[in-house]
Amino acid sequence: MTTAGREQVGAKGERTRRQIIEGALQALRTGGVAATTTRDIAAGAGVRLATLHYHFESKSALLLAVLEYLIDETTAALREETSDTADVASCIRESLRAGWRYLTRTLELQIVQYELTLYALRRDDAAGLAAYQYDAYVRVYQDILQGVAVRTGELDAAGCADVARFMLAGIDGLLLQELAKPNKARSSRAIETLIAAAQGFASRVSNDRKARR
Repeated sequence: MTTAGREQVGAKGERTRRQIIEGALQALRTGGVAATTTRDIAAGAGVRLATLHYHFESKSALLLAVLEYLIDETTAALREETSDTADVASCIRESLRAGWRYLTRTLELQIVQYELTLYALRRDDAAGLAAYQYDAYVRVYQDILQGVAVRTGELDAAGCADVARFMLAGIDGLLLQELAKPNKARSSRAIETLIAAAQGFASRVSNDRKARR
């Protein structure tokens, strides 16, 4: 087989793999982790069951691939939705508002992601994926903050990481609350409260840094 032929086969394999992952995601949105079978996923993806098992040796391997896919999709969306800002306080405000807009547009996907995170935590060979997920989301907020802090000198890298963890902890808690007991008005007020708290925390971290100089 020529190099071009091998590349074509490889590209087709990647397309099929993505098709299966997207089919799995659709099945999970409908039935959840426990009720979804590989046969359901194959039917939803429009592939033979044998093709699914060629690309994924088990349901577990496929579910973990779906979680990785969701992590990549979410981190990319969070980066795209956050615009440039003048200072850290504005950055916190805009990134948390943008993050909340994305999360509330994709509530069904967030439920699937929580299910898959718990699934990964229960598996000895996949618990690291759950940690990777949260590290990835912290890194998004940290990178956004550092893009501003490098210019303004308000926070160092460690300070940006601390503020990013605070932001993620807050928005994650609000998302769980919204999923459990939906109330858009309450959640909107809570996001603004979280913004003020994160801004206050960032200010204290910045002042502590200046005091140590």
